[in-house]
Amino acid sequence: MTLEYIRQSLFFFRRNFGVIARIQLPFIILLNLVGWLIQSTLDPETQAVRNAGALLMLLNLTLLPIYWGATILFLQSVVDNRPLGALTAIRSSLKYWRRLLLTYLMMAVAVTLGLLLFIVPGIVAGVRLAFADYVCVLENRKAGESLRQSWGDTREYFWLLLNGMLIIFGGLFLMEMLFTLIDRNVVSLAPLNPVLGILLDLLGTLVTIYGFRVYCLMKEEAVGAAPRSE
Repeated sequence: MTLEYIRQSLFFFRRNFGVIARIQLPFIILLNLVGWLIQSTLDPETQAVRNAGALLMLLNLTLLPIYWGATILFLQSVVDNRPLGALTAIRSSLKYWRRLLLTYLMMAVAVTLGLLLFIVPGIVAGVRLAFADYVCVLENRKAGESLRQSWGDTREYFWLLLNGMLIIFGGLFLMEMLFTLIDRNVVSLAPLNPVLGILLDLLGTLVTIYGFRVYCLMKEEAVGAAPRSE
């Protein structure tokens, strides 16, 4: 089942690549270029690079709810057979910015605390909260409600989510390692580092698509299990 849902996620990604890229790439390119400029122009041992890194993290937090919220809205619009354009999805995501930012911050705190407790609790938290951003945007819930609902909704789908995420993250990690090996042993890829970073970040959308596929499965099964009124 996991491999089938990964296959479906890959198909969805390929079929809708144009809109997904138009939503994600302006933000991904900006963030990667700023990061690359910081690394290439500032001395890593100075306070200036640490300050710049903090500003980059703040910029990332500011933009993340916009382009990930837009991506989630686009995913749902395709399922509803009313696909949104990239600009429409981005504009629509703005009204969820505050609550989605709080959702991501609370998720990050929960996962970080879990990782500090011997890693495994952090992995569990990351998986059990995987539906939180979908709930926040698509069900119009506040941050705390989104996390609580995700924790309950993912109970029966924990292993399906975990296995799929491990496979996708593992594939992206192997791709990054391949680039590193080529850079060290074959030919320098330094001029392409910004492009490769952008590519890997864009491919990371597969994790969101896979999580959304499982979220849709959960909703379908919940509707099927609901008692029918006479």
